[in-house]
Amino acid sequence: MKGKWLIGLSVVVALSLLVGGCESRPTAEEIVARMKEVEASVEDAHALVAFSVQAREMAMDSTVEVWEKRPNKFRAEVLEASENELVGIVSVTDGQQVWMYHPGENEVVVGGVGELGMDEEAFLNPRRAFELMEEAIQWVLDTCDVKLVGEEELDGVAVYKLEFTPKEGEESPLPIPMESKITLWVEQERWIALQAHFDGGTLGEGWMRVRSFEFNVGLSDDRFQFVIPAGAHVIEAEDVGPTPLTLDEARDRADFPLLVPTYLPEGVTLIDVFGVHGAFVLYYDHAETSFTIMQGPPQAMGEIPVGQETAVTVRGQTATLITNNLGNSFLTWTEDGIALTIAGRVSEDEILRVAESLQ
Repeated sequence: MKGKWLIGLSVVVALSLLVGGCESRPTAEEIVARMKEVEASVEDAHALVAFSVQAREMAMDSTVEVWEKRPNKFRAEVLEASENELVGIVSVTDGQQVWMYHPGENEVVVGGVGELGMDEEAFLNPRRAFELMEEAIQWVLDTCDVKLVGEEELDGVAVYKLEFTPKEGEESPLPIPMESKITLWVEQERWIALQAHFDGGTLGEGWMRVRSFEFNVGLSDDRFQFVIPAGAHVIEAEDVGPTPLTLDEARDRADFPLLVPTYLPEGVTLIDVFGVHGAFVLYYDHAETSFTIMQGPPQAMGEIPVGQETAVTVRGQTATLITNNLGNSFLTWTEDGIALTIAGRVSEDEILRVAESLQ
């Protein structure tokens, strides 16, 4: 669901961006260095965090309680949310087993670490999403330009205000536009990030506010166990994730003619084929060029990403071509009742040529 990674990004800010104190006013670079030092010293953390996200075709407010114990234990509970169906969702991992409980459906998805895919509820996946978000935060600290823009008071608490902006040419693990700006308000006494704001331009914006935060409190391993409620429907993760297939198996399973490109950019080959929710994904890769071709019923397709949109004609159909400044392209159209998308690190010319070659 678009924008939810912004919620997860704020969770990681709350858990990860801590700094050590000093008597004189530090430079922005000194604050960042101490963030990294203190983050490395955190053994466990507990936070209550409020979020507000406004992205394209989406607005969401939520309050999430989060526990983390290194190296790989995690728990998140949604206490409040503007989308009622999210309230009460619990996501837990003890480092080996993962539980994702949705009380509204009375369902628990259970699997080993790494078995739950990055689907539309990925911000509640305690392993994959958390790793991705930590990578994003590390990217911000390592590669973004930072400046200390002033000192303020936040609800009576003295804070430093830091601004981060992406450096030209740096590649992010998340689709962060170059015009983005991330602002942190860091408490001067305890040296923790009390508030964060992400301004993604056309991508949207998100706010995070830490209501409470504590770390190195000796969290019990019991916190990272989950007891399945009586009567809950248990679903194995392998039953909801993508199913690896051969190309012939995908053709046999599809109830529509599966289209395969007869043209590929130089060196690009078919790497994997998956079936997911009635749709089929072909993954192609080689060096600088990689992309997926997904086709299936419209309801099985994901949301359209944010970027520069252009209306084009593909195979006689009106299509939408979206590009961004990271060299990614996304092409989507509907043909004979089947939705098709091609997306990845591929040029506009090449993605259109691949589309026209489908047979």
